[in-house]
This record gives sequence, structure tokens and C-alpha cells, in this order.
Amino acid sequence: MPLIAVEPRVEIYAQDIGDGPPVVLLHGWAFDHRIWDRQVGALADAGHRVVCVDLRGHGRSDRPYGDYSVERLGQDVVAVLDTLELEDVTLVGWSLGGLTAFRVATTSSSRLRRLVLVASNGVATTRKPTFPFGAPAEAHEEFVITREKADRLESRRSLIAGAFAQQPTEALIARVLELTLATPSWAGAATLSTLMQTDQVAGLADLRVPVAQIVGEKDPIFSHRAGAWLAEQIPDLHRITLDGCGHYPMIEAPDAFDAALLKSASL
Repeated sequence: MPLIAVEPRVEIYAQDIGDGPPVVLLHGWAFDHRIWDRQVGALADAGHRVVCVDLRGHGRSDRPYGDYSVERLGQDVVAVLDTLELEDVTLVGWSLGGLTAFRVATTSSSRLRRLVLVASNGVATTRKPTFPFGAPAEAHEEFVITREKADRLESRRSLIAGAFAQQPTEALIARVLELTLATPSWAGAATLSTLMQTDQVAGLADLRVPVAQIVGEKDPIFSHRAGAWLAEQIPDLHRITLDGCGHYPMIEAPDAFDAALLKSASL
């Protein structure tokens, strides 16, 4: 059952592999289930059922115009959990997927065993009144969204190159860029806005599941100051830092990332 109806004209793709304790993986902005290919194998070999969800607008899921808010993305994921009858889930979210996973954790905590945030603080990515980290959204939102709509290839090439700890080769940029091309510009622009506008700080009061966090030591996107602040809000947060790694741990440090993910899923 790879396609799951969440609205009358919208279906969400979920790759469902293996048996055992379920781990659900949510990708980052513009990517899809393929970014998790290596991790699916590692988790399935360790005895997990692994479900990779393509967020709406991404991968094999439908790409409607309209609502791409974190609330809507979260509702889609909950619909997948309901349809696949998944309980006691380890929910893993990377970047945009981290915001979405945090939303699910605060609205449907009874379905989850643990929340794992990858290169994400879960609550916000830009400065807000209750989140004093990073630049405010208005500093760059119009620019990046205009670039995405005008020339998504060049825009994404620039964003990808700037998110690695070390300057990637042109071949690597091309390989990573190809993984984003199933996401059209309208979905890319809408979810960029979601990344910059989302504020879920108030949701910390509703968090009822253990949280683990996997971050790259040299991630130029993730705010480590905000990560330290998050640890103050969630005192039992379990953090794993990957040495020399940027925003793409599954690419930059695959062995260390697999080990961290397996550890987080077994805590």
C-alpha cells in the first residue's frame, strides 16, 4: 500500500520495508525517500520495519497547489501512521522533516516511542520572539523563494553546495541535486516558506516523548546555539554530534550516521 489518500485528490507515498519495531523516516526540504536508501538497509538488517514517507509535494507523493504548512505536513504523516496501523514508532525527521516530526510528536504522542531530530531543532529555523537564534525570516525569505520559482536548478545547486561542511565536488552536487528534481518549484517555494515561518516553541509544553538529536559538528545550517537552548528545554535530550559533518550526515558521514541512528532507535 505505497500510496495513501490523505485528501480527496492528494495521495502520500510511503515506502514500507521489513518487519519489527517501526522506524518512520521523514526527509528534508526538496528530497524524498531515496535520501534514506542506505539507512533503510541498515535499519532493516537490525530488525526494524522501516517506513519512508514522501512529504506532499516531494518524491512520489502528489504535488498540489495550496497548503504546505507544518500543520498540514504533520496531518499527512499521522494519516500514514493510521493507515499502516503503526504504533510505538521511532519517528526520525531530518531538517524540514524534523519540523514535521516535532509537530507529530506534539499532536499524536501516543503513537510514538521516540522522536529523533536530524540536523534540526524541531521548533524553528529563523529568529522569532521566543526563539532568538538565526536571522529573521524577512531577511531572506523573499529572495530565496523568488530564486526557487525563477530557476529551481540554480537555486538548489547553491543551497546544496552551501550546506556541506567541506566544499563538495561538482559531481557530488549534481548527484544530490538530482534527488530533489521530483519536487516542483511551487512545492519547493511553499515548503521553504514553511521552513522559515514555522514557530513551534509553544509545542515544547506538549512534548511527551523522549527526544534524541543527531547533528553535524560543522553544519552551517543548523544552529548549535539553538541546540544548546533546546537541551535546556528538554533536559533528558540525548544528543549525538558527528565530527566534521555538515547538513547531510547520511552523505558526509554515512558510517557514523548509521551507527547514531541505530543507537537512537534502540534507546
